[in-house]
Amino acid sequence: MESTEAIKKKIARLLAKKGIPLFFLADNNSLANYDGINLYKRDSMVIVDIKCKYLDANVPMMFRYKYDMNEVLIRTEMTIGGRESLIWDKREEIEELWAWC
Repeated sequence: MESTEAIKKKIARLLAKKGIPLFFLADNNSLANYDGINLYKRDSMVIVDIKCKYLDANVPMMFRYKYDMNEVLIRTEMTIGGRESLIWDKREEIEELWAWC
């Protein structure tokens, strides 16, 4: 089990980390399996929707990246075949770590 100090350091790193830059996502639009990227603002967030296909099975997919207004990644979601799933949520990860302190 990790010490409280080690967990606090992990939380601090998470808070400081900005995540995948928006321009990096936009640069991927030229990839063969990408169908398009939409970038928009809603509810004080910048949202990036990426529509693509899983290359091995030609299955349509969508990834949604949610950023705060400072372009810090706060959540990543994925939809495959109409089924949505959470990939990563910064707040949830911090809360889970904090629970160990």
